[in-house]
Amino acid sequence: MVETSTFDAGLALDWSNEILGMGNPAAFFLAPERLESAVRTADSFSLTLSSEEIFGMGLGPHPPLNPAWTHCFIDRPTAGERIGLLRASDLWDFYSVNASLTQVDGDVETLEDEAAITELLQIHAADSSVWPADPEVVNWYGLRDENDYLVSLGALVRWESGMHVLASIVTVTELRGSGFAQELTQGIIARAREQGIEWLGLGVSHGNIAAQRVYERAGFSPRASFTTYALDAAARE
Repeated sequence: MVETSTFDAGLALDWSNEILGMGNPAAFFLAPERLESAVRTADSFSLTLSSEEIFGMGLGPHPPLNPAWTHCFIDRPTAGERIGLLRASDLWDFYSVNASLTQVDGDVETLEDEAAITELLQIHAADSSVWPADPEVVNWYGLRDENDYLVSLGALVRWESGMHVLASIVTVTELRGSGFAQELTQGIIARAREQGIEWLGLGVSHGNIAAQRVYERAGFSPRASFTTYALDAAARE
């Protein structure tokens, strides 16, 4: 298996698109200023990015692994519970959609009331990854019911890579299953299309089948099924 590496973000993006197709997960994570290296083979690809720790991502059937990684996402791994000193933890899936090519539509409201957004998240999705203070948020969008109560909301976020994702999609607990999440997601896709955004991504827990079905009905397609690996407490000592 011949490996080729680069430190050039543009070439790394070209490789990921060639091997994995447009809208692949690596394209969303590939922040040029944090790129340490990208490595490819004929059918696989991996990234190493610097932050407070060394982050890695592996995609394809046999992604090259970097022993310097302190945490990483591996798509459909065969390594089992451990990769070197890293131990497997959560499972999650990555989805993307070409917003510029979709025909979905939806009437969502642009939300400005940060207190109302925070309150709904605190009550109905306290583990949300994005909150109103997050500088990467482009806009918050929401839906109201016939009584003008805010019942569903989510954020359009721009990552360091320049790619956009949907985050903190939440519906009032007792109203879940009523179609609000799908309507909201379609509405945000439509807003993104109006803004000239081509690709949108999102992550969802591997076990959250209901959310996966919502996103697929809204137009998203599954692109990777990740296992997260990270140093455990003993390895950090």
